[in-house]
Amino acid sequence: METIKTKAYGEIQVEKDTEIFFKREILGFEGFKYYYLIEMGDLPNFYWLQSKEEPELAFIVVNPRLFKPDYVLNIDATDLQLLELEDGEEIVDFVIVNIPEDVTKMTMNLLGPIVINANKRIGIQAISLSNDYGTKVPIFTNLESTENKGE
Repeated sequence: METIKTKAYGEIQVEKDTEIFFKREILGFEGFKYYYLIEMGDLPNFYWLQSKEEPELAFIVVNPRLFKPDYVLNIDATDLQLLELEDGEEIVDFVIVNIPEDVTKMTMNLLGPIVINANKRIGIQAISLSNDYGTKVPIFTNLESTENKGE
């Protein structure tokens, strides 16, 4: 076990082998390569992607298919090579969530998914090849379309 400082929970214990090494860092945070994926106890299916190196650096991430069931991860061969995938190795993908003061206006970044080789604990922020995805896709689209009808 290892003790780390986190933005949300203060000091916590994590398993050493759960550390994720980012071969391509998150855009705008290039100096930070080591993260932990920590379940959010108060928000099921949401996680903190917590920097090991900087306690104040953490991103909220979620499986995009929870809110967009037709989401397809579509990244290029270079991204796949960075993940060092071998036969039978599993990849998991998440998207970064932005939670403003009005939580009904939450958005997710489908254009820059977080992709992790679950076996080797290697991660990258990829760039989606799908032109249909944006960086601020509303999570609660049904709520938004109901609100817009009232205007």
